[in-house]
Amino acid sequence: MNAEILNLATQLKEAINNDLRIIALNEVEQRMNNSEEVMSLSYRKDMALDEYNEMCRYFADDSEEVINARKKLAETKKELESHPLVRDYLSKYQQVRLLYEHINETLFSYLNKNMCPKEVK
Repeated sequence: MNAEILNLATQLKEAINNDLRIIALNEVEQRMNNSEEVMSLSYRKDMALDEYNEMCRYFADDSEEVINARKKLAETKKELESHPLVRDYLSKYQQVRLLYEHINETLFSYLNKNMCPKEVK
């Protein structure tokens, strides 16, 4: 039985690795990761996030400092997500996420959710 499960798992892994959605996602991810423009936008977004977190530590949520930092973060995030490579990546990622959800549902939908009840304290 273990050899059969191992064989089936290996077949599933090969099928996933050869799926056109996975291949397309990996290709666009590589292009995106090699793009200096995307790296720059990502860095700007990260710096805006750091600034926002810093402002939240020192000022009230409705303060001008926090509001401005939040706006800057939203703008930089939108800029990053609007880049064609990032948009393509997110679109392909969504397709792969749906594939994984389908695989998960197919493999595990018959398991009893109460097999491992949470410990009551």
